[in-house]
Amino acid sequence: MTTNEERREAAKRKLEERLERERQERKRRRIIIASVSTVLVVAVVATATTLIVKKVLDDREAARWTSCEYQDQPDRLKPIPTDPPQGVPAEQHDEYRKYAAEMNKMINEGIPKKRTAPKPGDRQLKSGDVSAVFDTSQGTIPMTLKRDGAPCNTGAVISLIRDNYYNDTPCHRMTTSEALKVLQCGDPTGTGAGGPGWSSPDEPPTDLKPAGGANPMAGQQSVIYPRGTIAIANSNQGGQSSNTGSSQFFLVMSDSQLPADYSVVGKVDPEGLKVLDKVAAGGVTPGPSGEASDGKPKIPVQITTAKITGGDLD
Repeated sequence: MTTNEERREAAKRKLEERLERERQERKRRRIIIASVSTVLVVAVVATATTLIVKKVLDDREAARWTSCEYQDQPDRLKPIPTDPPQGVPAEQHDEYRKYAAEMNKMINEGIPKKRTAPKPGDRQLKSGDVSAVFDTSQGTIPMTLKRDGAPCNTGAVISLIRDNYYNDTPCHRMTTSEALKVLQCGDPTGTGAGGPGWSSPDEPPTDLKPAGGANPMAGQQSVIYPRGTIAIANSNQGGQSSNTGSSQFFLVMSDSQLPADYSVVGKVDPEGLKVLDKVAAGGVTPGPSGEASDGKPKIPVQITTAKITGGDLD
């Protein structure tokens, strides 16, 4: 028979065992809660870090690009009226008709040579240099295209080179006046009116030195486009229109004076300047305007191929 003392001892052991179990259970719960909390904290921190890093990278990536709007460009390659328009003095009618006949002959010869190219992407890198080479009938013209000053226009030239737009096209115009000495290229029709079917936005230069006088052609303050500069031709006509650049570009043979209206997209490398000097030395065949310093180069320049040779293309 169990004594009272034994019963008390048994009850005491059961109580101690129950208390120990409860203590162990509380300890286990604390461990589980601590572990879960740690996992949650780690997960929250990891998620927050990922989001922060992603935003930093997204912001950094966005800062590398700019938005560009390339607009559809109407076809300008059409014959001009042969009858003198109102306002032309009677004594100049014969001169005008001769001019119109020569222009229309050139336009009609150019129409079959028209070509188009896809619009460039509407996002272009803001900076970075790209090397390109124009192989011509007079020699190789290597150049460095620079996005920094005109990323939309530089991106457009790169796109046109990649699309083979410039292959087998002439440098159709050369100007050799005292203030302006340039060779103009980039129109497959050779008329000065052709283009790829779209125009590029204006990105006027802001870092060119003032020329110290008004440009005689536009009546605007001129700046110096240094020798070797590559700039985009346009028909903005002294601020009367805008965003008319596209495929045509000019290569500056000697320091030239122009209004700061022409987007600068790069620079001819020294080896290419030798080609420009040779062509400049040949002189000009005057065009329909009769201007002695403006027309086709007497030494014909045909771009056989244009290609990208390296640089930050991304």
